[in-house]
Amino acid sequence: MSTSAERLRVIRLESCSSTNDYLRANLPRLRGGLPLAVCAGSQSAGRGREGRSWSSPPGLGLYVTFAFRLADPRRLALVPLASGVAVCEALAAWTGRDFALKWPNDVLGGGRKVAGILCEGTVSGEEAVSLAGIGVNLNQRAADLPAEFRRRAASLFMLSGREWPAEAGLERLAAALPAWMGRLQGDGPATVVARARELTRPFLGRAVRFRQGGRDWSGVCRGLADDGGLRLETAAGEETVLYSGEIVGAALTP
Repeated sequence: MSTSAERLRVIRLESCSSTNDYLRANLPRLRGGLPLAVCAGSQSAGRGREGRSWSSPPGLGLYVTFAFRLADPRRLALVPLASGVAVCEALAAWTGRDFALKWPNDVLGGGRKVAGILCEGTVSGEEAVSLAGIGVNLNQRAADLPAEFRRRAASLFMLSGREWPAEAGLERLAAALPAWMGRLQGDGPATVVARARELTRPFLGRAVRFRQGGRDWSGVCRGLADDGGLRLETAAGEETVLYSGEIVGAALTP
């Protein structure tokens, strides 16, 4: 699989419902041109994980979905983690700041969410196509964020006091995402999980609350399993490995 940045084609839209929706609807005609990215100036129905909406006003954020072909469908489950690693590294290289990863793929700056990732995939025969939709808060002031998220979210502007151009951010992501998808395909889980362990270290050994399918779990985060799952030690002292859901709760910010 070739995922070089030079081959990555970018489709630019003024607006759409969501870049993930656009790619899924147009994948039959675009499939032969993978890898590619779809970037929109705004989204009318931006989506996050668990069916939540993602505020996508024009001029304030970066809204893009990357589509990759994976020769090994078994790698599909690690795409969210690999995408989170890629976004953390791209933003760190761009801004000179440190970012953390809240498992599996929320990107935190200063303990607050600055980027979210929604991954979707399809499998056809022995080949998979992965979509990684990424929303980055670039230039929002606190008043621009939805009221319910102001305590938990931030933007690069809020962290740095300066504005960040979306096109430059897209270039950073367009280099980082193909590179990490290439490592996932070539090296398997080990390289991705090793870097994700470093980026999720702020949660290691901390009491957390985890939500999965409407059920809440409480326990202590024991890091990541070798296959990328979240190791959680329950109140009973037993360890379980979780593969879906998310860490929740404002007290969890590192």
